[in-house]
Amino acid sequence: MDSFWVIVLFILFAIFSDRKDKKKPVPKRRIPDFPQRPLPDIPQPKRERRKIEIPELRGAPPLSDIQTTAEVETQDAIRAQQERYQEMLRRKKKQQQREQAESRAEKQRTEQTPAPQSTVTLNNLQQAVIWSEILGKPKARR
Repeated sequence: MDSFWVIVLFILFAIFSDRKDKKKPVPKRRIPDFPQRPLPDIPQPKRERRKIEIPELRGAPPLSDIQTTAEVETQDAIRAQQERYQEMLRRKKKQQQREQAESRAEKQRTEQTPAPQSTVTLNNLQQAVIWSEILGKPKARR
């Protein structure tokens, strides 16, 4: 219990000593408020709008003509028509390519019919002799 009182006394001493060491705050300097005076009317020099002439550059490309909105609209319409025509040509070309591919495929199908075998092999010769015996007398026996 004795240590409790010692701790409480120490805390109180710390609080009071801290308050005692504080300096008085320095008041902020007040700046006097001067009344706002209107500025004297000083006539501003009139600025004359001068058109600046830009000299022509040597070797520069010529200036393009300025187009009006009607001209721009007609050019846009012409460009749109050209694009539609180009698209039509592309579709037509694709259609022709498809037709050519289909005709090639049909030709290949018709050409793939089995042709008669014209190769002479030992097996084919044996079959020929057997069939000739069956169908008629051999020429050697006549």
